[in-house]
Amino acid sequence: MGIDINLIFGVLSFCATVFAQDKGDNFTKIKELGGIEEYLYEKNGMNVLLLQDNASPVVTVQVVYRVGSKNEVLGSTGATHLLEHLMFKGTPSFNKKNGNSIAEVLLDVGAELNATTWLDRTNYFETIPSDKIGLALEIEADRMRNSLLLKEDKEAEMTVVRNEFERNENDPGALLEKEIWASAYIAHPYHHSTIGWKSDIEGVSVEVLRDFYNKYYWPDNATLTIIGDFKKENVFGLIEKYFGKIRKAPTMLSQLYTEEPEQYGARKIIVRKPGELGIVKRAYKIPGALHQDLPALNVLGKIISSGPSAILNKTFVDTRMGIYTHARPTNFKEAGLFMIGVDFPTTSKHEDVDSKLSEVIEKIQKDGVTQDEVDRVVAEISAESVLRRDGSGVISAELTEAIALGDWTEYVTGVDKLKKVTRADILRVAQKYLVEDQSTTGYFVPKENGSQNNNEIKASKFKSEREPFYYRSKKEIDNTRDSSFITLPKQIDNTLVSDLDDNPFKESGFSYKREKVAGIDLVSVKTSAKDFVTVTGSISFGNYANENKNGVIPSLTAAMLSKGTRMKDKFKWSDELQKLGVNINISASKFKLDIAFKCLKKDLNQVVALFAEELRDPLFDSKEFENLKLQFAGNMQQNLNDPSERGSIALIQAIYPKGNPNYRASIEEDLENVKSATLKEVKDFHNKYFGPASMHLVVVGDIADGSKIKNSLNKSFKNWNGGVIESLKFKEVIKSPSKSQVITIIEKPSAELFVGQYTGLKKSGADYTAFYVANQVLGGGFSGRLMKTVRDKEGLTYNILSGMAGNVNTGGFWVVNASFNPVLFQKGLDATMVQIDKWIKDGITTEELEKKKTSIIGSFKVGMSTTEGISGTILSFIERGMEPDYIEQFLKDIDKVTLQQVNDVIKKYLQLDKMITIKAGSLDKDSTPLK
Repeated sequence: MGIDINLIFGVLSFCATVFAQDKGDNFTKIKELGGIEEYLYEKNGMNVLLLQDNASPVVTVQVVYRVGSKNEVLGSTGATHLLEHLMFKGTPSFNKKNGNSIAEVLLDVGAELNATTWLDRTNYFETIPSDKIGLALEIEADRMRNSLLLKEDKEAEMTVVRNEFERNENDPGALLEKEIWASAYIAHPYHHSTIGWKSDIEGVSVEVLRDFYNKYYWPDNATLTIIGDFKKENVFGLIEKYFGKIRKAPTMLSQLYTEEPEQYGARKIIVRKPGELGIVKRAYKIPGALHQDLPALNVLGKIISSGPSAILNKTFVDTRMGIYTHARPTNFKEAGLFMIGVDFPTTSKHEDVDSKLSEVIEKIQKDGVTQDEVDRVVAEISAESVLRRDGSGVISAELTEAIALGDWTEYVTGVDKLKKVTRADILRVAQKYLVEDQSTTGYFVPKENGSQNNNEIKASKFKSEREPFYYRSKKEIDNTRDSSFITLPKQIDNTLVSDLDDNPFKESGFSYKREKVAGIDLVSVKTSAKDFVTVTGSISFGNYANENKNGVIPSLTAAMLSKGTRMKDKFKWSDELQKLGVNINISASKFKLDIAFKCLKKDLNQVVALFAEELRDPLFDSKEFENLKLQFAGNMQQNLNDPSERGSIALIQAIYPKGNPNYRASIEEDLENVKSATLKEVKDFHNKYFGPASMHLVVVGDIADGSKIKNSLNKSFKNWNGGVIESLKFKEVIKSPSKSQVITIIEKPSAELFVGQYTGLKKSGADYTAFYVANQVLGGGFSGRLMKTVRDKEGLTYNILSGMAGNVNTGGFWVVNASFNPVLFQKGLDATMVQIDKWIKDGITTEELEKKKTSIIGSFKVGMSTTEGISGTILSFIERGMEPDYIEQFLKDIDKVTLQQVNDVIKKYLQLDKMITIKAGSLDKDSTPLK
């Protein structure tokens, strides 16, 4: 069987008008390394990096400006980041008044777009169907010099950025790290965080921002990168067309010359805020990333923190003195910090943890590390450098950081430098840089217990069906959390297509094969990926979620798998994986086990053997089990002070009654469940539910005919039996009248809003597709109505989205989530309800429907350009009992959706008088902001 991915990708594609020509006299080739070609555009001094890969019809266009928060001065800290936001507000050619704002135009063709600001650089990028490359280049050239930077946009966006600042302040670890940087560097501009100080965010004038823009945003201070599907003979003409009219900067760009003065002794800071865990972070000054000592420091950071054999894990986690540990050197251009941290329960004391950290450092400085530790980490990093290069967007992001350092070739040569690191190098850098007088230590001291509403419940963070438009990376959900209830459908469910007269699977270069191997349902897909494969899979837990048993047992069982096998203890097992650069990510909800990993093609047999050993023969050591329970309890306790966690928890409990599979226990109940959980329960769960009966595996990448993976599975999973095949039982939920609830959590500058209700929609239901499209118009990302109004127009929130959530095979629910400053909370709620009311009463328009269809087509094209996108797509189908080629009918089903159907399903499943509203944060019982 063959999947015609090319037709899927190109279902509405057309030939872009390009200027085919040789590079001509205006482009001078500088160098070529690792397949990347560097050119200088002589007209205006802009650097150009090209990496051509025509395997998938997707391209990433990016402009990296060599300006970051280090270029700011007092009074305008955060200017680079605020400009990042404003540069999406438009130009004379692209703006919201014309109905063609930058974000909307790009999202309408399905682009994934973003911009990020950091200490040394700012980047703007879009991963886009390659026939739209001209549009991406036109927009990036236009906003380079023509951004409007209007006062009214600045005033609205200021509150958006302030809300982003406030969201970060909710996180104890992020808050502590910000304070450490401010204390460690007192002269160098790394002193202030990239987002800036709150008073500067609020007070900076648009004139100051405009001056900053006019100083730094020029082609000779920028690097244009184009990665993916393009023709080099055409791309030079496009660059000439769109960037050729932009001149060099009128004045020479100033260079940073401030140096940090010598530090004459250790510094210590203390942050006291509500929380559940203590934190100690130690930071040592180190040089910039291009310094010859950084490779050794990078290897040292991995040795200290990566894997069960890491020094910090053995010292703190295995002894139950700590719950989480980390160590890493920053890799910034000018200077940096080597950061070591421990999160720990209140049974440990800050001073004891601090003292033990000193002992760890002193031992390293005295004894150094072993050659085996060096070899293991270097091998891990070498493999990871290949495995990460999955898609043009990922490559572009990594290249950005090398550009920021001043030498893009670091992207290619960095691993080779790491391979040259010796034991002697690590001993030398430890003795040279991990010096007490050059250190800054921070304590986060929890002021009080955050449990104030004993009736509240536990759930994971809300995630959107389609990831919204973020200016910042999102913090990943911890794998130990049960995320199934509030994780929304994956990328595949964004799929939409029109004009499907042909079978989208025929005559494709992408072929798949589905067969039973060792009892496992295996789907293998050959793609153009080079030297690596991606594996995604799952095992169903049948009706467990409806049996009212201890809800933490599945997650505890999954977490125990990495704690060693009956053949290898956790150190030997994890060390073997680390040498291969592989992380086997296994997590569980009450519904299923999720599996994901990548490995090099050459290591496939070895990785599958380790994976099978982990699944089939876990050690289930009693000491490890007690340590794990402590970690779970600490993670749950942290949620007591998280408005997002507690708000989503309350919403789920308000929608689902006890006994429904989607119902969640309270945090207090889950803590008791962890405390009472026994190793026997975990073993019994593993014996019953783990096996090939309901196991799916999707393997995508460089697998030729699939025989290697088939042979590996047959060898490693031979004679493995078990698992269950059973349907999940549930009772339909009866909607209750509207309800409003406030969850008070003190000293949180950002509060969370949840508005939702039960729909009962199932993925297999006839109305699911129409409702999905309807929701995308309201809150499916930056082009949705909610983002356009509540965020973009009124500037009330950093992020607002809507989606279908819950286990939608049992009857899901619909929800809107946003964050607001407590003072603006009621205004934000009112603005949100205006849009919800209008959407339910009036529905969507024909124009909105057609634009959303076009957007989802392009989004699907981009999403299927990586091995992870393909494997996740196929898995989502086969979990629902379909063949991989259900893509054919699925796309047609969506294409059939009419405006009448969309507007009918909104009214059918949602009623304004049955909305549930949850408010979580620094608000009193009457929703008044706390002082």
